[in-house]
Amino acid sequence: MVKEIKLRNGVDVEFDEKAPISLYETIISEVLIPKYKDNKDWNLTINIILEEINELISKYELDPQLKIGLLNQVETHLDKDIEELTGCDKIEILFLNMDDFVEDIEKLIISGKDKQELRHDMANLIFPLTVFELGELFIYLGKRAFLK
Repeated sequence: MVKEIKLRNGVDVEFDEKAPISLYETIISEVLIPKYKDNKDWNLTINIILEEINELISKYELDPQLKIGLLNQVETHLDKDIEELTGCDKIEILFLNMDDFVEDIEKLIISGKDKQELRHDMANLIFPLTVFELGELFIYLGKRAFLK
């Protein structure tokens, strides 16, 4: 079933439940890219598009799984137009200070703290990260560990 839905910025989108890619592409082109150009803050921009999709899901009673589809579609764009937009590669977009972040993890691990303290400090370090960012962090760490 195709229905007309409206984004918060007033853009109309024909939404097909069986082929939601047009919705994802519109959110990326009309919300994500312009917002990122304005604020240069990747985390804020991701939160903005998640708020956008959450509002659409509530307002139009859409499938909550659309959030995952949107994030997957964003990921496919990271290596193409978003990378060109920012001049950064994918990992730099998500963590402009990724090496500093990894350095903080290394410092925690070699600090000599007991497991309980280490878990607590590590949890505090990664607490602000989104699931999307955590995934990128694990990929980054895995590549560093296994592709040396």
